[in-house]
Amino acid sequence: MRQRPRRPAPPASDAALQSLRDALPYPPHPHLVRWLEIHGGSPMYGAHVWPGGHVPYDVEALKGGPAYMAEMLEEFHDEFGEAPEEWVMSPWADLWWLPVAGTHTGENLLIDHRPGVTYGNIIEIDHEVGDVPAARWKDLGEMIRLMAESLETGAPMPYSDRYQQVHRPNEDAPGHLNWVLEKTPAHQAERERVTPDDQVVIAAWERLRLWLRVSAPESYASLRPGVSDDRLEQAEQRLGFPLPAALRALWTLNDGVTGSGTAGAFLDGRVLMPIETALRACEFLADEVPGRGLRWVPFTADTVDEPRTGEFIDCDTGLTGLWARDEEPRPHSAPEGGSTLAGWLRHLVEGLIAGAGAPHVASGARSHAAPRGESA
Repeated sequence: MRQRPRRPAPPASDAALQSLRDALPYPPHPHLVRWLEIHGGSPMYGAHVWPGGHVPYDVEALKGGPAYMAEMLEEFHDEFGEAPEEWVMSPWADLWWLPVAGTHTGENLLIDHRPGVTYGNIIEIDHEVGDVPAARWKDLGEMIRLMAESLETGAPMPYSDRYQQVHRPNEDAPGHLNWVLEKTPAHQAERERVTPDDQVVIAAWERLRLWLRVSAPESYASLRPGVSDDRLEQAEQRLGFPLPAALRALWTLNDGVTGSGTAGAFLDGRVLMPIETALRACEFLADEVPGRGLRWVPFTADTVDEPRTGEFIDCDTGLTGLWARDEEPRPHSAPEGGSTLAGWLRHLVEGLIAGAGAPHVASGARSHAAPRGESA
């Protein structure tokens, strides 16, 4: 006889919420706290009412989230060490992600607690869909609002650019809430075979960030939170032309590095410039550098305080190159005639994973070797 799923628990008590705060290494997201104040979750694999058959965890299950993420992150590093050619694969764990719901087949919904623009994002880890991991909704409040609207109106619930969540009657267990994935009508099959540059940048930077956390903690600590879409739009208005999607994605993840020390110079001896620093450098170079007719933006430099040389991206072609004060910009050489930001970043990540590239950043110090493409 099929067992009926258990209902969500009553609201979590103040004592239970305090025990959760004490158990987590970071404050729980306000939306999660508010949810628990309304519904205390459910015993694991009880009431699968959230999209995709996810069961919202109760306080006791939530407490085990950090330990589970640490275990999964270790597993990820072990598997990656066996197959370094799969560098583009996004990590399926992070110490700042908190699992808040799961299915009986191992999928999870997590809340991103990393500072920056991703704070609060609902992430799904689902090996079947192929997006591992993937940000599904802006935050828990948006997810619950969209779920309620879908249940009330019968309209599909937005899920990704490829799929939508649709609730369907469960023929095997009448009265059970059942969610299924359907492809969005506008989705084109060829999109599944193409990995845009911005997605490669996101995956590569996440791998680099994880490597820094383990191997170069001082460099990892130099990373600034990402910028908002509004800040990127302000930058484009100031420049007078749009930024490439790949550069937007990079600055969304991290707005450069802090300080004037060497810890942030982990990009082959250079730093990722904060967006404001890059804009000021761009405005300076517009007047000082010969051949500055093209629309290009510097994004790395030898130092944050007084940038003198680094990499740039051509905002018309998406190709990268080397810039320096009082010199004409030079494109990076590549067999195809140029290098994209995604290709440049991939090259660095592959070098780090293979133990080449910039090995001296392991303690947070920058390599004193000559930057790639320049003489000592």
